[in-house]
Amino acid sequence: MYYLKYSMLACCMALASCGKEFLDVKRDSKQVIPATIQDYQAILDYVSIMTTNTSHELGVIGGDEYYLADNIWSLLRDPYQKNGYIWAADVYENQDIDDWNEAYFRILYANMAVTGIKEVEKNAAEIPAWNNVLGSGLFFRAFNLYQLMQLFAPPYDHNTAAKDLGVPIRLEPDLTLYSHRATVEEVYQRIVGDLEEAEQLLPEIPLVKYRPSKSAVYALLAKTYLLMGDYAQAEAYADRCLAITSDLVDFNGVDASVSYPFAGEYEENPEIIFFCSMRNIQITATSRINIDTLLLAGYDDHDLRKSVYFRENSGRIVFKGSYRGSAVFFTGLATDEIYLIRAEAKARLGDRAGAMDDLNALRKHRYEKDYFVPIGDDDQIDVLQLVIEERRKELVLRGVRWEDLRRLNREERFAKTLVREVDGARYVLEPNSLRYVWPIPNSEVDLSGVQQNPR
Repeated sequence: MYYLKYSMLACCMALASCGKEFLDVKRDSKQVIPATIQDYQAILDYVSIMTTNTSHELGVIGGDEYYLADNIWSLLRDPYQKNGYIWAADVYENQDIDDWNEAYFRILYANMAVTGIKEVEKNAAEIPAWNNVLGSGLFFRAFNLYQLMQLFAPPYDHNTAAKDLGVPIRLEPDLTLYSHRATVEEVYQRIVGDLEEAEQLLPEIPLVKYRPSKSAVYALLAKTYLLMGDYAQAEAYADRCLAITSDLVDFNGVDASVSYPFAGEYEENPEIIFFCSMRNIQITATSRINIDTLLLAGYDDHDLRKSVYFRENSGRIVFKGSYRGSAVFFTGLATDEIYLIRAEAKARLGDRAGAMDDLNALRKHRYEKDYFVPIGDDDQIDVLQLVIEERRKELVLRGVRWEDLRRLNREERFAKTLVREVDGARYVLEPNSLRYVWPIPNSEVDLSGVQQNPR
């Protein structure tokens, strides 16, 4: 397969940087060294690496969107899933963790493209393709750093970000370079910087949705600034994103009777800005998961999301609303989230009318036509509270809830204590607990000497 050839090449390049034993291996005369724009684009287009298995597993496992029966929990095989469900002190039991390893593997690929494409000469006709490679590599690096920061670093706090430990920033395709943990501020500035540079290089709309674009850059910048508490910038980038693509799916036209209402070609879903998904892990499989009862209770009788997102399965309520169109969870960027980011930013900045406009635009596409009632401009309405509630109901199992729990815990009225009851034992995750930051894998600590997160 065309993409596989370059993926294996990238692996060889990565491994060759690890030590002398790899350099001593006789090179295959058929090995292809990337040398053209197309070669580097092929590396980034290898979707099995770059846009599947995103680093959202630990966040989904630790979140409050589902629960397990005792007998299901006891049969879980992977320690990180079984221990992560109860926020244990020892989560991994010395095993490697895909959320960490695969994010840095994708960053390695991105760095190969960012570094390598700069050595490729281009003529005038090739400038758009050349720019697309460089811009895409920068986007992928930023997106994966973003994912790592939601799991392995504390939430952004402007008072402490300059000293809080983030994650290592890797800018070179060389695994032998020394790693150290940058500060939270440094990592977020790198994310923003990479995205700002990518903005100048990428097209507004991608050729295919697993490739980045300006709209994806603006969406990720809106998400990033929301987490940083810079609501003016979050609103501005949400505006820019929605100026390019603002379509919403009308759930009145979605067949809620089928097992997966969004099955089919994801390119046809107008809400999807950038397509990616996480691994279908054991703990949240449809044969095990139960959707949280409080989440289900939040939907009105005429809210179509209740029937589009969920179905009954052997006495349990399971999730069927992934934009992947299967049991695999969509974790990409979509316009519904951007409407909600803009609504929250407006609400926090005092623009009540603007926030309600965005909420109504989304809700109109989610309620039965004959029962949709726009939110009115009533001074008694807590618009920000409505936005937060809509995020919970709209962005189910997108990998977003863990991010929201972490950032909202700093506000007393939104803080939430999570509780699991398993085999007669009660486990509690308090707001702002150290356990909202997952441990760095022990293998990384042992290899590079980076400081471990306290639990």
